[in-house]
Amino acid sequence: MPVKKTLTRSKSKQKKNWREGLPKFFLIPKNLIIIGLLILVLLFWLGRNYFIVASVNGQPISRFELNSRLNTQFGQAILDQLINERLLLGAARQQGIFITAEEIEKRIKEIEKSLDGKMSLRETLSLQGLTPNTFRRQLELQLSIEKLFSDKATVSASEIDDYLENNKNLFPQATDPAKLRQEVEGFIKQQKMGKLYEEWFNNIKKDAKITRRV
Repeated sequence: MPVKKTLTRSKSKQKKNWREGLPKFFLIPKNLIIIGLLILVLLFWLGRNYFIVASVNGQPISRFELNSRLNTQFGQAILDQLINERLLLGAARQQGIFITAEEIEKRIKEIEKSLDGKMSLRETLSLQGLTPNTFRRQLELQLSIEKLFSDKATVSASEIDDYLENNKNLFPQATDPAKLRQEVEGFIKQQKMGKLYEEWFNNIKKDAKITRRV
């Protein structure tokens, strides 16, 4: 029992010595409140660039105000885009259409090759305000549309001839005829797939159950 009392006194003495080591300023409760307020002011000052995004003649514009305006102006458009993406990919998968990472990589390589070294793909995406992940997502959507409608969007030789005849002024004389016909065929095919997709998508969206919470 005497040993226990000795330990208790020792702990009490250590605690007392710890307090004695502090300046008297920190032992006054009122001063601790002042210190707390100063810390809050310091944190606000250090984080002012996060909370305040701009000021006009001394009047601050808060990040909350900026985000609120962005959500009001662009929130619905972004939500519509996300809904459309879910509808497209969901409907495509119901028809057994899935896009693999290998297919996306293959298309990326084709696009990089078409740039012909004049500009890197990353630079091209940056100019368009796209991140690599967003671009890959767009490729997944595009490849899904192609798999859905490529076989239906056929282009005849007469359609190519008509297009070339009606748009002579768009093509220089030195253009490779075979390559030109191939490019025109691809252009007409894309137009046809776009029309088929628009009609198809409007139908599936009309039948879809969509619940908006914002």
